Amino acid sequence: MNISNEYIPVLLSTILVDTITGCNLYVKNDENNKITYILYCTGTNAISQDKISGLKKNKIDYLYIHEQDHKKYLQYVELCFNKIIDAEGISNTEKLQITYNLAKNIMEDVFHDPRSPVHMKRVKNWVSNTIDIFLKDENTAGILTMLAFDYGTYTHSVNVSVLGLLFSKYLNLKVEEMKALGAGLMLHDIGKSQISPQIFNKKGTLTNEEFRKMKMHVRFGKRLLLQVNDFEDMVIYPVMQHHEKIDGKGYPKGLKGDAIHKYGKIAAIIDVYDALTTKRPYSYARTPYEALKFMKDEMRGSFDEKLFRDFILFLKQAIK
Repeated sequence: MNISNEYIPVLLSTILVDTITGCNLYVKNDENNKITYILYCTGTNAISQDKISGLKKNKIDYLYIHEQDHKKYLQYVELCFNKIIDAEGISNTEKLQITYNLAKNIMEDVFHDPRSPVHMKRVKNWVSNTIDIFLKDENTAGILTMLAFDYGTYTHSVNVSVLGLLFSKYLNLKVEEMKALGAGLMLHDIGKSQISPQIFNKKGTLTNEEFRKMKMHVRFGKRLLLQVNDFEDMVIYPVMQHHEKIDGKGYPKGLKGDAIHKYGKIAAIIDVYDALTTKRPYSYARTPYEALKFMKDEMRGSFDEKLFRDFILFLKQAIK
């Protein structure tokens, strides 16, 4: 096995002075065409200012951790998130990459234990922190280039939330509205945690019975949120209504027009867009233009026309 595959690079800017990461930190050494990883700081010791300064002086931007410590590292980043993001010298690109990777880890934990109030609190905190970043910096659309193009339940949830928060900023929604929408989008597919992966990862066409079970993820999602009972009422709309269609041909209730909440309408647009632009077991990843054209031509009557036009204009501005 290639030893490089056992180690994961981590941004030096995420390691704060005088903090304990909980995982060993290594420096990559490449001499005589042989790569080795040298222990630089143990996970039980705090890294000093002198060590950080020495690394920067030698133009070292990354340290490395063993792959088995990846979760520990992400827990450390989440615990120190605000201090890391506000640290001097951290670039906007680094902030966005940290934010995106953290969200994927949170959603992996949510899907493994969707009834955990702790994980739901982490979702709320991530949404709130991400909104702060998006509102403070005008150059946040760069995070769109980081969205995963291979479909996965965790990455899809994060992609939809990131797109939704940027879109809500474009729409000039209030901060509290952004928080409710962002959390709802992050959790819109939480009900899939109650459905067999064999169904939603199936490469071929679903049978009628499989599709019936798949559609249940919406009701399962609502039930899970009500059990946790840690969210305001508005969060439920993206979860319950992201498969409703303006013409009334969606599910689970077949709602029509303005019977669908604004958050549900936004969720429907972004859910489909991200699904079309990511590689799935049964479909290739379309370009943004191809996805929007398909939605316009082949899904006529599915989306709120004004919001769909706004979404097109938002993407035109964001993707340059």
